[in-house]
Amino acid sequence: MRILNSHQGSTIVACVIAFLIALLIAFFTAKQVKSTSTVEFCNSCHEMNPFYKTWAAGKHGIDSMGAVRARCVDCHLPHDSLANYLKVKTQAGLHDMKAHAMKKKTPWLEIWKNRGPYVHEAYESGCKECHKKLVAPGIPVKAFTAHKAYIVGQTKRTCIDCHHEVGHGDLVTEFREIAQKEQ
Repeated sequence: MRILNSHQGSTIVACVIAFLIALLIAFFTAKQVKSTSTVEFCNSCHEMNPFYKTWAAGKHGIDSMGAVRARCVDCHLPHDSLANYLKVKTQAGLHDMKAHAMKKKTPWLEIWKNRGPYVHEAYESGCKECHKKLVAPGIPVKAFTAHKAYIVGQTKRTCIDCHHEVGHGDLVTEFREIAQKEQ
């Protein structure tokens, strides 16, 4: 029987401790990712209230009948890989925390009206995660044709190009009301 020398024993103990620490960090990280993925967490900053309000009344919000209820992270984070999901979630979270701490005012009305690029766009992979069957029996011919062209790559249009109010309904009206209150 071979006996481990003290150097080998120390290496094994160090590896076990490192593994346990890594396991603890992974558990803590997973718990934080889950707790920061709720709609309630996203709406905990007052800046998100217009988005919460229009989402709640929208097709995928809490007030909708029959549609799938989507969380913020279902649409506003990519679902192409876990690494990209975590990277974008971290970047977006840090951006939002910085903007909140600095009391940064974002000109949402102008951004939305001009459909310019903004930080938290909806991701196609989020749409595809829930809407796997775009061409299903019984859908109108116009919808069948549009989705068929999308599926076979005959169009560069995205889900949001056609369904731009699906997540939040009429954000422009909400932003106008906020702008009027601020004047």
